Amino acid sequence: MKFLVGLLLLTTFTFPAYAIKSLVIKNDRVLIDTEGEDVLVGDQLAARTLDGKAKALLEVKQVKNGKAVASIIKGRMQLDFSLSKYVARSKTTGKESKRPAKEKTSGGFTAGYAMNSMTVKPSGAPSVSLSGSSFNLSGFYQVEVDGNVSARLFASYETLQATGTSPTKACTGSADCKVDISYLGLEALVRYRYLHSKKWEAWAGAGLGFLFAIVKSSNVLDSSKISTNQTVVGSLGLDYQLDRNSFIPVQLDYALFPDNTTSSANQIILRAGYGFNF
Repeated sequence: MKFLVGLLLLTTFTFPAYAIKSLVIKNDRVLIDTEGEDVLVGDQLAARTLDGKAKALLEVKQVKNGKAVASIIKGRMQLDFSLSKYVARSKTTGKESKRPAKEKTSGGFTAGYAMNSMTVKPSGAPSVSLSGSSFNLSGFYQVEVDGNVSARLFASYETLQATGTSPTKACTGSADCKVDISYLGLEALVRYRYLHSKKWEAWAGAGLGFLFAIVKSSNVLDSSKISTNQTVVGSLGLDYQLDRNSFIPVQLDYALFPDNTTSSANQIILRAGYGFNF
């Protein structure tokens, strides 16, 4: 072994060739010239004769300055054998069978704080601007589409609360206007992960929400006409990994309620919670 390590250091500046090649064989160790190939510790190399017959399998143990030391883990090695990276292939019988990779799924829950802005257009009166804050609670299910794209689905309890002042007392004879609505909501987001490490991943997403009013109170809107709403949602998020099976999801949403003849609204919602991998 000391002999091979010495050769590894002494042959650093030998002349280049055009393929991975063996320089010295001693017992079960082989000194290799990588010739610019990206060879890493742990890589396996296949040794073949000139006519392509496989003769040996090597595993890289050390790499330094374009040279590597590999151990022979199978077969017999000769200096004239060609070397290339080994890629294992699955054995098939008859027709090739392809089994899709298991989808990565996760779930969890979040609590959120919403900042609400709203414009109401009372009949025969100037528009009224309202604002306020509210909260929400959500459960989510997430499935990975590919390495960086996933879908996150929410089922939630959402609230929209806002107040404002009408100089013309257009809110059923009052200058104080209010909207207080509670919804059961469904939301679907498509997420794209643009940065990640072992401990966290940052993502951006977009999607749609569907809201079903369950409790409604307002002196500026006709409550009998409040039943369902749709929202267009843009999101930025960060998932912090606690361990292999759990993480903390943090998410900032901008939810836009499309304009209609009586009102328009938007919410900025900050959500945080706990997630787990299935």
